[in-house]
Amino acid sequence: MNTKKKWCIVCVVMSFSVVVSSQTSLSASPIEMDQAIINIADRLETAQMKNGENTGAWLDNIEFTGSITVGMVDAYHQIGETSYWSCAELAGQYILSTSDGHLYSDEALALTRLSDSMDDPLDNPWRTEVSRFYADIKNSSIGTQAYIDFYDGLEPSAVVLCLAEHTVAAFTVGAEDIEIWRQGLIDTLSQINGNCSFPVLALGSATWALAQTGPLDETLIDPFADKTSYWNTKKLEDLPDLLLSHQVPADQAMAGSFYWRLDHSDGGLGVAVSGYTEDTIYATLGLIAAYQTAFGPRADVESALSAARTALLDGICPQGWVREHLSQEGNACCVYAGEMLQVLCELGSLSENEFNVASSR
Repeated sequence: MNTKKKWCIVCVVMSFSVVVSSQTSLSASPIEMDQAIINIADRLETAQMKNGENTGAWLDNIEFTGSITVGMVDAYHQIGETSYWSCAELAGQYILSTSDGHLYSDEALALTRLSDSMDDPLDNPWRTEVSRFYADIKNSSIGTQAYIDFYDGLEPSAVVLCLAEHTVAAFTVGAEDIEIWRQGLIDTLSQINGNCSFPVLALGSATWALAQTGPLDETLIDPFADKTSYWNTKKLEDLPDLLLSHQVPADQAMAGSFYWRLDHSDGGLGVAVSGYTEDTIYATLGLIAAYQTAFGPRADVESALSAARTALLDGICPQGWVREHLSQEGNACCVYAGEMLQVLCELGSLSENEFNVASSR
């Protein structure tokens, strides 16, 4: 097996360096959804390398080209700007030219998003490459389960995100071993606890993937969990409510965002307890996926999504920068921008009626 891998989580650059004194948004007024998407996508399109050795990638976030590409595909569908599609196609070509037969999890996801946008989603080079990749893993001397086991010993919340992306990509192309990928994701999710680096982000990304690829039913997440475990008696159907329990309430600073730890503390690090951009993005994506696939209208989920939408929009700099914290503090990275496009476009796809129902109750 090619050992090229992205073991580090996309939010590793968070690095707990952001100490937010006021924990209030610096935005004078909220940006409208479509305008926020345009501001972010325009900046990413301009920042993409258009020639040279790494044509199609983004200079400071080359290893996260897949995540940014997904966002640009989504922006194209939401706004209809053809330059966004050209940008995504160029990034896809970079992924194909540098993959060497192996795909990062976000690269596989990006190619499936490009494939789904083609005239024939079932027959195009993007889908062919992803299908080949998962078939090669299955048919290799190692096999899918051993490939998943290769992640053992790495930081569990990083692995959850990678396996979530692989599970969705494998499901999209109808990979034969989709159930192995999905079970591997569940097994790794059961390792998430208060000692992990980004537990709420992991919870959100897992919910996002599991809701799209199978039922959120009465399956125990950890059948062997003892009474002290976070997962004691927890089932797949509990995941959306677990996410809701980690959203910052309306009367607290950074309302609508999400805590990054399961105990809602700062872990003794002296940093902000909530409001980190990626935690809120992935938790929101998880709630959206569950809302769309797992159950009918629920006022509490609708209210939570409305609050998250406000928090996310307030956290975007007017120039299109997306920083590591929704107070608009910390490092600005293209990968944050790509991920922000993903969640904003998903929120934009929800009808206004769904949010109006929440606000009227």
